Amino acid sequence: MRWSLLPAATAVVLLASDAWALPVAPGAFCDAYPEAPTCLAGLPACTYCHAGTPPTRNRFGMALEAKILPAMSRPLSAEDFLGALPTALMELEGEDADGDGYTNLDEILSGTLPGDDLSRPDEIECVGKTGTNNQYDVCNWDARYAFKKVSLDFCGRSPTWEQMQAFEAAADPRAAVHARLTECLDSPFWIGQDGQLWELAHKKIRPIQAIKSGDDGGVIPLADYYDDYRLFVYAQTDDHDARSVLTADFFTVARTNANGQTTHYDVATGGDRTGRQDVSTDRRAGMMTTRWNLVLNVMFTALPRTAAAQAYRSFLGMDIARLQGLNPIANEPVDYDDKGVQADACKVCHSTLDPASYPFKNYQGLTGSVGTYDPNRIEDDFRNEGANITAMPEQGYVLGQPVSDLTEWAQVAANSEAFAAASVMEYWRLLLGHEPLASEQEEFNALWTTLMGRNNYRIERMLHDLIDTEAYGVP
Repeated sequence: MRWSLLPAATAVVLLASDAWALPVAPGAFCDAYPEAPTCLAGLPACTYCHAGTPPTRNRFGMALEAKILPAMSRPLSAEDFLGALPTALMELEGEDADGDGYTNLDEILSGTLPGDDLSRPDEIECVGKTGTNNQYDVCNWDARYAFKKVSLDFCGRSPTWEQMQAFEAAADPRAAVHARLTECLDSPFWIGQDGQLWELAHKKIRPIQAIKSGDDGGVIPLADYYDDYRLFVYAQTDDHDARSVLTADFFTVARTNANGQTTHYDVATGGDRTGRQDVSTDRRAGMMTTRWNLVLNVMFTALPRTAAAQAYRSFLGMDIARLQGLNPIANEPVDYDDKGVQADACKVCHSTLDPASYPFKNYQGLTGSVGTYDPNRIEDDFRNEGANITAMPEQGYVLGQPVSDLTEWAQVAANSEAFAAASVMEYWRLLLGHEPLASEQEEFNALWTTLMGRNNYRIERMLHDLIDTEAYGVP
């Protein structure tokens, strides 16, 4: 199965109102239409075939259901479904399920939704400058518009009159826009405490002030999440590798400039600040092994499913609870902790989630020595959690690939297309306010592929590419 690269980009097809989800459906669709824009960046969203919450289907979903082995009783097996889907899709290509005047095949290949008559591959002719809008070239990337937008998005304020005058006098307007971006990327608005990058980190860290330690600590000081914010900002800035949010074997310290602004973070030196970050260097996996993450997401659990699920959401853009990023592992879940996850209603997710969680098993949350790696954690603290609990391995899977421990988990995840696309998606949403439209998908795909390629996982280089896109710079 191909992997979802967008947060909402894993679909399920339900073959009867009481049928369970078939996570094989998205991959099968993309096998049939690998050139479809929705497949170039991942997998179709649930809205491709469904209206609202599955199993309710939209018009395309209903037309597809009617073509898939109509004489057979439901639910179909995965094997029967996979065998019939390509033919059913082909039979629908020439039809217009949503009645918007475009065939299903036209919509599939253009990246619009064949079950939604408001989603159409219309070509809208640009009429250029008009008497009511003579400030910008509304049909093309406009340097003046981009200069103002960069100032707002990255510096937090409109350019001054003097700055606009200097821009108007620039010999190379595009270069002036990029110079403004470079300047703003060092602004407190962008990288300072509670700045834009801190905002991006909120859902990854989920701060709770009541249990914070260190500066601004709460009433029950358990861990300091400022360390997590600093590592995230460090990974996103200057010429640092964005993958270090997952792979770093170091932590960071804040640096304050002459004006008293804390806007830069460096790799910590002189030890690990005992009592704050205590996982040994060889067992560190970036933000997944900070004391805060372990306290919050491992807590008192033998099998830290929450920690694995949060890592999938935070760094790979996929929510397993929403059937995103599923790649069932054979003979899983084993249910080492006797939680009943082998039930039919549970195993569709847990056959992916549990193997992804095993590599977290030796990291202490709120048991034993808090925030450490302990190879005897299960035997010492959870021996009675399940009849087979001590047999639980540290080896597991992420994105369908076997890994020996959490540091390898981090390496596989950080080098995946899912990580690159999810990283770019965060900035796309922040700067454009929405996920890529069908007309923007090509530019979005180029950003995450070049992030992995010539930009070598440097976020600031990617941002320079992003402001050059039509999606960003056309008024």
